Amino acid sequence: MSKMDTLHVFLAAQAELLRYATRITGDSIEAEDVMQEAWLRFRAVANERVLEEPNGYLFRIVHNLALDRQRRLGRESQIFAAGAAMASAVEFVPSDQPSQQAGAEAKEELVMLRKAIAQLPARTRRAFEMHRFEDMKLTEIAAELGISKSVASELVIEAVEFCKKALRRRH
Repeated sequence: MSKMDTLHVFLAAQAELLRYATRITGDSIEAEDVMQEAWLRFRAVANERVLEEPNGYLFRIVHNLALDRQRRLGRESQIFAAGAAMASAVEFVPSDQPSQQAGAEAKEELVMLRKAIAQLPARTRRAFEMHRFEDMKLTEIAAELGISKSVASELVIEAVEFCKKALRRRH
């Protein structure tokens, strides 16, 4: 799977994944951290092998990361509740943070993606945002913008292609 296909799959599921992670973690900030780590892991695996069901794999990554965070928070609570004598035990809790390089690359990609989206014509950008971030169907977008479903589809496709090209220019 190419980087563009990987990004497309991730962006298409992003809103639903964020809601899913928030339900598990109970915290939207923790859920956003889960999403960033999920993107890094998904991209790494998708670059190494063909994924039969990338959406299912992506949801499993988010599920596992969110549960791991909940367990870690539970362990930390127990450790800190035990008092100062146990404070040194925190040193033995492994970090679940991505490497600095992976984090920097992901942030750079997101910055480039935001810049690309900002360069889109207003109607194209709005159609893309409604489809990708608000999880609206093409018929809903068409009704909202007063256009046909086929034009809504063309606008979304145009925006996706523009974003792909912007990210390709980076490499």
